[in-house]
Amino acid sequence: MSARLGWIEKAMMLVPGYRGYKKRELLREDDRILRRYVADVLRQASNTLQQAANEMVQALGFQAQYMLQQPGNPLQTLNTMQQRIYNIAARVEHLEAGYSPSFDRLKVKEEELQKLLEIDNGMIGFANAILETAKAILAQVRSYRSFDPRYIQTLQESLDSLEAIVEERRRFLHGGQEVTGGPQA
Repeated sequence: MSARLGWIEKAMMLVPGYRGYKKRELLREDDRILRRYVADVLRQASNTLQQAANEMVQALGFQAQYMLQQPGNPLQTLNTMQQRIYNIAARVEHLEAGYSPSFDRLKVKEEELQKLLEIDNGMIGFANAILETAKAILAQVRSYRSFDPRYIQTLQESLDSLEAIVEERRRFLHGGQEVTGGPQA
């Protein structure tokens, strides 16, 4: 953490009462950067699937119109997965940051912010796997005008795991916080 601080920030870290505040603020910033990275990777995967669907329509020509009328067709599946990935990317980017002003009843401490960052780190692997699967689908569409449906299963499993992490994070923030202050029983 200290390597990223300027000399003024390093000096301010020596001020009693400010050090803890600054450390928590840096952890929140790290968390925000990590979530933005995951969301960007997911958006890239979403765009890749959209590109695969577009190229599939172009390659199939009139056959694409017929295909779109069939339930559960590959184009519809790609569009559904693309939209799901895009929605999860938006959720990840806008997750609560663990910010708690001085007078909130619920306090997010430094240890809890560290745990939050650990939970968020679990999202990176799944986001990268989703992007790689989307790229594999695009490559198959370009080569064969179709794709292996097992890739959709892989995407669904990765997205389910990613959503489980988002839910774990939500439960941690809302269920794992201590209530400080307030009336004593």
